[in-house]
Amino acid sequence: MFVRDVTRALEEANVPYCVVGGLAVNLHGIPRTTFDVDIVVPRERAALAACRVALESIGLVCRLPVMLEALASETDEALLARNLIAVTFTDPSNPLREVDVLVTPPIPGADLVARSVVRASTELAVRVVSLPDLVAMKRASGREQDLADLRHLERLLPRSAS
Repeated sequence: MFVRDVTRALEEANVPYCVVGGLAVNLHGIPRTTFDVDIVVPRERAALAACRVALESIGLVCRLPVMLEALASETDEALLARNLIAVTFTDPSNPLREVDVLVTPPIPGADLVARSVVRASTELAVRVVSLPDLVAMKRASGREQDLADLRHLERLLPRSAS
């Protein structure tokens, strides 16, 4: 299972991360089809370097000619000016094995990771973005799929939080 491979590699490398995106929607209990794994890592040099090494250790390569950790010194404004929202790592032999590392999330990565929760099953423990943060991220995106996710996710929030 690809998700298990990704999370195990990140955990073994002590990468501070959390899963976001469609997989996070699933992990919060809303069925949603997705093939990639979206993660957030604090935009700090050591965390980004450890993330890159962990993803490379399971055979993924970065689609961009950039070292992930080089982005630690860039501002959100500079990254967004280059339309750099996520850096994709993919398996050259299987395009369905893909991880997007969000480098300009609407909420600072360190905050998302700090508030994340662990969802565990018999096979897998995954650090996933908190429900309120996932809702905020979906709201900020404004994309059609994210707005559809938002309608379902908001029903999971306590009345006072929505």
